[in-house]
Amino acid sequence: MQNDQFFQDNHISDHLSTIFDDLVGFTFFVKDIELRYVAFNKRLLSIFGVDDGTEILGKKDEDFMPDHIVNSIREDDLIIVKTGESILNRIELVPTGNGFVDWSTTNKKPLHNTKGKICGIIGVTRPFSQSNASLQQSDELGSALKLMHQSFRENIAITELAASANLSLSSFQRKFKACFGMSPKEYIRHLKVQEACHKIVQTTQSFAEISYQCGFSDQSHFSREFTRIMKEPPSSYRSRFKAK
Repeated sequence: MQNDQFFQDNHISDHLSTIFDDLVGFTFFVKDIELRYVAFNKRLLSIFGVDDGTEILGKKDEDFMPDHIVNSIREDDLIIVKTGESILNRIELVPTGNGFVDWSTTNKKPLHNTKGKICGIIGVTRPFSQSNASLQQSDELGSALKLMHQSFRENIAITELAASANLSLSSFQRKFKACFGMSPKEYIRHLKVQEACHKIVQTTQSFAEISYQCGFSDQSHFSREFTRIMKEPPSSYRSRFKAK
């Protein structure tokens, strides 16, 4: 809610993007109806690997990110502009720049012009660790989530996670999927791949070493899971980001 007259009288055209520049890890953006960027904060520059915002204005996600990420973003954006529905507290693994990925919470809503017609999208992505909004709806998952992040490299049993949350196995799995949009096992796989992404870019370790350190049963298993989640093999991922 805002007083439109105040902003018009004072000729204030930018009162959102700059405030997000001082919030660590937050990404703010606005896209037009054609899904082109028309406003954003500085965080988006580092994610896209550019030095000047003019390189982003008027461009789309496909100009900066691989197809598998773009397809998911575009699918959500099209739902918003076609239906007017918002996406709230979407917990997902997203790029953070330089080949790194991290868990974030995304909120996107349609923008309407003075005639009430949808003219674009406004959104904010923030680090999941800084705003566990979904977890606040189900506090009992907190202990299990902490255990998962501490022990994802080990073969931790889902029954143990359920016990840590004082829930039955079926209740735990149901609540977890409702909160994160995936099963506990799939979340653990994503944690392993997230760790692998960092090691692939930051180190010169072999894929066999990385697969062992991230808790995969063998290199073949690591390669399959990495490719399934990241939509490209580990070797391609390393080549793409080491070349930058």
